[in-house]
This record gives sequence, C-alpha cells and structure tokens, in this order.
Amino acid sequence: MPNRSLCFAALMVLVMAFSGCMVTKSAYDQKEEEANLLAKTASDLERRNKEMAALNETLRAENEDLKKQVAAKDDMLRLKSEEIAKQDAKQAAMVNEVDRMKTHLAKSGDGDLRDAAPAGRPAGLKSIRLKVLSGEGKIDSARRMAKRLAAMGYKVESVGMAESSDYPANTVYFAAKHKKEARALASKLGKETIVKPLTWKSVFSLIVVTVG
Repeated sequence: MPNRSLCFAALMVLVMAFSGCMVTKSAYDQKEEEANLLAKTASDLERRNKEMAALNETLRAENEDLKKQVAAKDDMLRLKSEEIAKQDAKQAAMVNEVDRMKTHLAKSGDGDLRDAAPAGRPAGLKSIRLKVLSGEGKIDSARRMAKRLAAMGYKVESVGMAESSDYPANTVYFAAKHKKEARALASKLGKETIVKPLTWKSVFSLIVVTVG
C-alpha cells in the first residue's frame, strides 16, 4: 500500500511538471509571435520612411527646377523690358530731333516740316496714322520699312516688334474706313503683300508688319 501511494505521488509530480513545461512553452511561443509582429511593423515603418524620404527628395528637385525656370523667365522679361525701354528712348530722341528741326525751319521761314509733303507726292498720305512692326523678330527690318514708307510720303509714327515672328509676307492691317488706303499701300509694297482688317482696337489707321 505505501508503495502504491508513493507511485501515485510520483505520477502526480510528473504530470504537474509536464503541465508546467507546456504552459512555459505556450507563453514563450506567444512572446516570440509578438516579437516577430513588432519586427515586421518596424520593418514596414522603415520602408515607408525611406519611400517618404525619396518622395521628398523628388519634390525638392522639382521645386528647384521650377525656381530655375521662373528665374530664367524673369531674366528674359527683364531683358525684353530693357530692350523696349531702349527702343522707346530712341524713338523719343527721334521725336525730339524732328521737333528741333521743325523749330529751326519755322524760324528760318522754310515752312512747317509736319505739313510739307515731298514734291510729286500726295499730301493726304501725311494724314494717315501709320505704325510699322517687325514680323521676323528683328527691329532692323521695321526700321528699313519705316524709311521706305517715309520716302513714299507716309508719316510713320511708331516702330516696334510684332507679337509673333512667323508672318509669311508683308501684311497691311487697316482700321475701319481705311481699306482703300491699305490696298494702295499694298500695291506699292509688292503683289505678295497681304491686306487684312484690324481685329483689335488701335489709334492707327494702318499697321504694316514687315518680314524683311
């Protein structure tokens, strides 16, 4: 009987020890699973941080590129403004020179330069308000055309650049009631000259866009 009790007690100790081992193993597995989950979460966060860093670098590079483009456009606008200012200054100097000549002629009794028309040329041409624009991207072509028109007896009040430089031929734009004058001028400039009505408001009767 004592031996049986002793065996039973030993068996109970083994059962309790085995149960303890099972509980310990289960807790260890749970801890290991939690550790693996935390490692995976940390890896995902690191990957996302790298993706965000790469995206920020791309955005920074694009921002720098945009800044350079804006700076280049600002420089271009500044140069254009300076060129226009120089042209305006030259035109103002020309006007002042004409005024000086008018004053000199008036004092010398040679008449008024503004109203005087070249011999053999109709005085009515002076009443046409005329503007010349370069349609090829170079102001020199507009200046040459202005001299040519002045030699014909026209009064050129303004010289400048057209908004585009892709005109196929010399073009004469006319305001309302000046179509006849535009055709007459176009015939003098050559048969390839184009005649079109003005589609925008202007103080000028005729606007000549030259291509050379």
